Amino acid sequence: MSKARKNRQQQRSKITFSKLTFHKLDWLEYLTIGLGLWFIFYPKPYLILFTALLCMPIIGLLLNGLNGRPSIASLVEIYKDENGHDKYDVADFIDLAAFSILIRVALDYEFESFYSLIIPGAIAFAIMLLLLFTTHKRIAHTPKSKTWIYLSLIFNVLIYSYAGTYGANCVYDNSKPRVYSVEVINKRIKNGSRGRTYYYLKINPWGHNYDTEEISVSSNRYDEIQIGQSIKIDLKKGLFNIPWYYVE
Repeated sequence: MSKARKNRQQQRSKITFSKLTFHKLDWLEYLTIGLGLWFIFYPKPYLILFTALLCMPIIGLLLNGLNGRPSIASLVEIYKDENGHDKYDVADFIDLAAFSILIRVALDYEFESFYSLIIPGAIAFAIMLLLLFTTHKRIAHTPKSKTWIYLSLIFNVLIYSYAGTYGANCVYDNSKPRVYSVEVINKRIKNGSRGRTYYYLKINPWGHNYDTEEISVSSNRYDEIQIGQSIKIDLKKGLFNIPWYYVE
């Protein structure tokens, strides 16, 4: 192989596997980063921030796909780490939106049953994959690992689909709650990594929960509530029929 041909192939590889392929969407990535940090650390106004982040991956896929239906590889940046190994970084308007929603939803909402989330989340995942493969071409030729490109992208789409589905189920739920009065039988504090502290109340069985369980509360609520005291738990139906609850 001639040196000139080899240089042309290396140049095409750099262009294909660089964020230059979607440089026009840098503004969307920066916007997603800002909104994601805002939503995680100061989630107000909650509805607007959640809705904006929920829309980011869809908007990004559509806008990037308008540019001649590029390869799926255009959504993944590949670079070498300090040990010379390939690292796969999915576009921030997908992965950062996904994990921002996941973190916030995990902190703010409790679901009654994990199994009720499986089918709605799978439907959302299938819709996102359909959108992905409709707006982007499959990877044809690449010196890099197609498997890792697909896995890194599909994994982040999976996180977004399930976190977004459960978040939408709670955020957009206008159903009337059923209120349960439940006794607190114990409480504990757990020190997590990076100096974070978690506060838990252990409560008696209630509703469709036939075993005692621990629920997470804020530090203020933890100090206010005493063992033996009754608290009110509101159970809501959920927009997608995924029951969820919160402590009044």
